[in-house]
Parts: sequence; structure tokens; C-alpha cells
Amino acid sequence: MSLAQSAAASGYALSAAEDPPANPWLLPFLARGGAARWVLGNLAVALLYAGLGVVVGRFFGAYGLFPAPIWLPAGLACVAAMVGGAGLLPGVFLGSCLVNGLFFGSAAWLTFAISAGNTLGPWAGVMLTRAMRPQTGLFTRFIGVLGFILGGVLLHAAVTAAVGTLALSLATPMSAGQAYAAFSAWWLCDSGGTFFFAPALLLWLGAERRAAPVDRAPGVVDHLVLAATVLGAAALFAVPGAGLLVRPDAVFLLTVPLSWITLRISLRAAYTLLTAICITATVGTVMGEGPFQGHGVANPLQSVGLMTVLFAMDALTLIALTSEGREARARLAETRGTLARSMARTETLAREALTDPLTGAGNRRHFDYAGGAALYRARQRGEAFSMVLFDLDYFKALNDRAGHEAGDAALRGVVRACKAVLREAPLFFRMGGEEFAVLLPGAGLAEAAQVAERLRAAIREMPWDGGASWLSASFGVAEARMADRSLDELMRRADAAVYAAKERGRNRVELAAA
Repeated sequence: MSLAQSAAASGYALSAAEDPPANPWLLPFLARGGAARWVLGNLAVALLYAGLGVVVGRFFGAYGLFPAPIWLPAGLACVAAMVGGAGLLPGVFLGSCLVNGLFFGSAAWLTFAISAGNTLGPWAGVMLTRAMRPQTGLFTRFIGVLGFILGGVLLHAAVTAAVGTLALSLATPMSAGQAYAAFSAWWLCDSGGTFFFAPALLLWLGAERRAAPVDRAPGVVDHLVLAATVLGAAALFAVPGAGLLVRPDAVFLLTVPLSWITLRISLRAAYTLLTAICITATVGTVMGEGPFQGHGVANPLQSVGLMTVLFAMDALTLIALTSEGREARARLAETRGTLARSMARTETLAREALTDPLTGAGNRRHFDYAGGAALYRARQRGEAFSMVLFDLDYFKALNDRAGHEAGDAALRGVVRACKAVLREAPLFFRMGGEEFAVLLPGAGLAEAAQVAERLRAAIREMPWDGGASWLSASFGVAEARMADRSLDELMRRADAAVYAAKERGRNRVELAAA
């Protein structure tokens, strides 16, 4: 295996094991091509790093700010480590060697030492970011934002600054104060470059594993705010003399439309705009334009840096907290929906467990449960309580002659007819086969007998078999006694009355002995 293949394999394996690639196409694209694509990917990173470093160095060097107060290649290195894992770090190292050795003219050993720091820093920062990064987001979770700032920005810059300062101190001995000043300047330089550049590029490359939820699609007003912010920032820092008409502290009011764009359009749009504003402000300030060139500003570039940090923290924190709030409300609504569905399902199952599946009347289990409770309540209130028990006449003959389907239809028809009579008496049950029961809390024997007679007539008059009314039932009515311990004793007396009705010719109502 070649050196390139070994590095690619180890890098991709580590990246895949520790953190699935944020970008949906970059790592698979490189990995499928083996060493050739790995080399091409690293060459692209190296050329971008070196080219960006040359542009930044030439621009700031022209204004006496050598090498640069803001190092934009640091942001590129952070992005390469984030989306490419260890597989793209050789490109960062090579790009750093090119810009430090060829453009800045550093000695070979110093170039390698600084480049090692520029490679180690983003890798260490990304490891911390990955350790803190949640499973479903980066900039849409507060802990993800915190992980990016602590790892991708601060730790990354601290490692590169520490290694670079150590290398410079070996080349040219420094006092402790000089070393601290070099470290601080280097650290701020790389931190600013990462803040400027990395979040926008990560968002465009698909660093977010889940898009930030929005309440509605952006409208015309939202796009007008975006356009007005672009034009306003360009006028402040790019039009000669225009920025001096504005107080320096008024620039920070740009955070209002940036917050609007963050919430109403997208974090990607807001941070892309923020990157453009910060670069425009930096370039304009270096060239002597913009509000920070006013008499009350001691260090214009420091004010630009403060503006960058404030705007970036505002946008990232705002979208993270807002996204978490929206998703929490969405999860709460989903939980409520699930609970409602579970309750409905539980109610359905309970109803099915207590309902006769053929007729829809209560079943024997429901009779035992609801009937016992109704009898107990009647006893507590001192009310009468009666039972009507009836059995269809010659039902076996019906099944034998017309078939079980006709028998089932007859049972359903009987239940419909009885429910039409028992509108205010829901305690109606199929006890099994062709036997039914009605419980009447508050009704004495005479009133229950009247109910039974109406039920008998409804069954007898029920149309059946082409209009022939021949179905009938035998009824027994019993009233609860104070000595009754349960429904079983009441039911035995009602059943005896049904037997008496059968013996006396059927299709009649018999009362149990008092």
C-alpha cells in the first residue's frame, strides 16, 4: 500500500468511526476514488490554502500589516478537518508550507514547524467539536455552537499560535512578554479567520445534519431586509467618505437585520451575509474607510474584530436557541398527539373488550363490571333496582332452517329494536347466544315490567323475512332485594321468570316472585 493510500485509509476510517461526515458527498467522493482522488482532494485544499494566504498576505502587507491581522486560511483548515477528517490534513500542511516557505520566505525548518502547528491546530479543534457535537445538528444546537467555538475556533487557534510562537522563539530568542504578545496576536489572527470564513463554508457544504425548523417560508419583506442590509453594509465600508457620516457604535445596529435574516430566512443566508460584511468591513477599514476610522476609535481593526465576534455569536446563539425551542415545541406536540392516539386506542380496546362484536351490545364481562357498580350505587342511594332478562323463542330452529347468517342478522336486528326502546337505559347486554339482559337502576318491579312489555312488542313487530313478523322473546323481570348480595341472586330470579314465560306459551313477560 502506498503512503497516500495508507493515509487516506486511516483518515477516512477514523473520521467514519468517530463522526459521520457532515458533508453528504465529499468523503464518499474521495474514498471511492482511492489514492487518486485523495491526492486530488489534498492538492485542492493545498492550493486553496496557499492561494488564500497569498491574497490575504499581499493585501494586508500593502498596508503595513504584515503578515495579516486576520488569517482566513485558518477557516479553510478548520473546514477541511471538519468535512474531510484526517484525510485532508496533508493538504493543509502542504498549503501552509507553500505560503510560509515560498511567499513569506521562512527557513525550511521554521516552515515545517509552523505548518505542523497549522495542521495540528484544526485537527485538535475538530476533535473537541466532535466530542461536544450533538447527533442532530451543529449550529442548530447550543452545545454544538459552544463546541465549535471552543474547539474549531479557540483551541484550534491556541494550538497553532502555541506551536508557531515556540518555533519563532527558537529562531529568534524572545522575552516572556514578547512571546506572550506574539502568541496573543497569532491566536487572535487565526480565531478571527476561522470566525470570518468557516461557519459560512460549513453551512454551504452541509455541516448541519438537520435543517433548522422554520415557522413559515421567507416572504418579500424578508428578502427586502436582506437586500437593504447588503446595500447598507456596502455603503458604510465601501463608499468613500460615507462611513464617516455614521457613529462607530451605530454599526452594531446591523445585528438587528442579521437576527431578522437568521430567524426568517436561514442561518446559512445570515452567516454568508455576515462573512461578506466582515470582509468588507475589514478591507474598508484597512483602506481607511468606514465608521471605525472616526476620531473616537483608537484601534479600527480591533473594532472590526469586536463587531465580527458580536455578530457571529448573536447569529449562532440565536439560531441554536430558537431551533431548540421550536424542536421542543414540535416534540411536545408530537408527544401530545401520541398520547392522544394512545388514549384513543386504549379507549377503543377497552370498549372492544366490553362489547359483543356481533351486535354491539355490552358483553357478559361488561355486565359483571357495570352491573355490579350500578347495583352498589343504587344500594348507597336507597333506590330501587330491577333486571329484565329475555331469551329469543325458537332461535335454534331459526338457525337450523335459515342458517347462521340469518341468525346473526336476527340478533343484530333485535339489538337495534331494543336500543330504540331503551334510549335512556344504556345498560343493555348480550349474555350469550340468544339471551339478553337490561339493568334498570331506579326502577321498581312495575316500571321494569312496562319496559319489558315495550321490548317484547318491539321484537314481535320487528320486520323479518320479507315482512313476516314472527320473531318473539320470553321475558323475566326481577327487582333487587335488600338481602341480595350480588347480581347473581337477582339474575337467578329473573332467569326463573324467563323459564316460567317459556312454560306458559312464550312471547310474554313474567314477574319474579316478590
